Amino acid sequence: MEICASVLSTRLPGSEQQLVSLLMPNSWEYVVAYLAVLHAGHIALPLDVIYKPLELGAILSQMKPVLVIADESNRLRLDTQIPVLTLSDLESGSRREKPHLRLPADEQIATVFFTSGTTGRPKAAPYTHANHIWNIEVCSKVWAWDEHDSLLISLRLSHWYGSVMGLSGALYHGNTLYLQDRFDAEGTLAALSAGNISMFTHAPLAYSKLLQAENGDKYDLSKVRLFISGSGPLPPKVWQEFKDRYGAEILEVYGSSETGRIASNLLNERIPGSTGRILPGVEAKIGAKNELLVKSPGVFPGYYKNPQLTDKLKTSDGFWRTGDIAELNGGRLTLKGRMAEIIRKQGYTVSPRDVEWALHTNPAIAEVAVLGLSRPDEPDDELVYFLVTAASEDDIRDFCRQALPSVWRPDRIIMVETIPRTRSGKINIPELRAML
Repeated sequence: MEICASVLSTRLPGSEQQLVSLLMPNSWEYVVAYLAVLHAGHIALPLDVIYKPLELGAILSQMKPVLVIADESNRLRLDTQIPVLTLSDLESGSRREKPHLRLPADEQIATVFFTSGTTGRPKAAPYTHANHIWNIEVCSKVWAWDEHDSLLISLRLSHWYGSVMGLSGALYHGNTLYLQDRFDAEGTLAALSAGNISMFTHAPLAYSKLLQAENGDKYDLSKVRLFISGSGPLPPKVWQEFKDRYGAEILEVYGSSETGRIASNLLNERIPGSTGRILPGVEAKIGAKNELLVKSPGVFPGYYKNPQLTDKLKTSDGFWRTGDIAELNGGRLTLKGRMAEIIRKQGYTVSPRDVEWALHTNPAIAEVAVLGLSRPDEPDDELVYFLVTAASEDDIRDFCRQALPSVWRPDRIIMVETIPRTRSGKINIPELRAML
């Protein structure tokens, strides 16, 4: 790593931080390249290896990194004028003594992540070294995360969740890190049952897949002390079924690429359907239209070279507008959905999240997404269900009449084979709207 960092310092121009893109799968090579960029004092721009060539070209054109580090297979996929090196090139490259860049930790950017863009275009979110460290330290206190733990990570290291709460946290504590290239339910269950992993963290969809594994009953996960779910709301049905099947209560957390961690359930208080208590050091309040506003040392410094968007989403007193509708009760946070997704019916405000969780109580429904569509000259939104289910539409409507308030019942039901999702596992709202 030191050699690679020295080669980078030699190759990168000027005395200011430069963007270096990483296009590599989850691997030890990725870890070495990522740490080399940080050790040299520059900014890592991780790119997901499942991006298509057009996506890669658009991001590289927009961000203009001075260098790309890729493995051999992904190097061949790139059509760019930007220099592309492999880890082998760095290890064998020429170097000379040149001091690494060092700024105060709250000023030196470590990583730029692309947000998932569930309700809009993806945006570039920079994260400082101080942002990284604060998130790790505050969660470590709540989760009793220390040097004795070991982690299994199959989250993409190119995204905030896998990079900060997985890789960086493991490095901070000196943990053994078991790294998978991608999530696979059977492979994950086999690894977790081996007895040498104490922590596992992933998105809610992964826990649903673990429940759907055909041979799940043969695995003993009792040696894993902590299962963590983030990146999206965890349906209470999934929480309960996971406890019933594997004997573990999932600990749900909440945050974003922009804000870092905001809330977490506690080791001795894990409540299904709640994202937990506001973390120490986080200031939170409810703003107009019940939007959650937050301020903390984990909040990023603002979108990369986009002060206009940053100013739009930051209040005059320094709070970040999350875009999430929330309820705060005695420090406990409950999310009700995104402001952009809220539905208006018969004078009522309807949360898609509430409807989805109610539908999850029907065992015939495997996946669900609820959308509201505004209609010209109509006071009510059209309420649309997207369902992955073996039940008929008549059966679903009968269930809704018996179990749901009238304003929650669908105007339209659309049966699909799968719910489209972003790369981080969240429901892809723009794609659903495009389908309609």
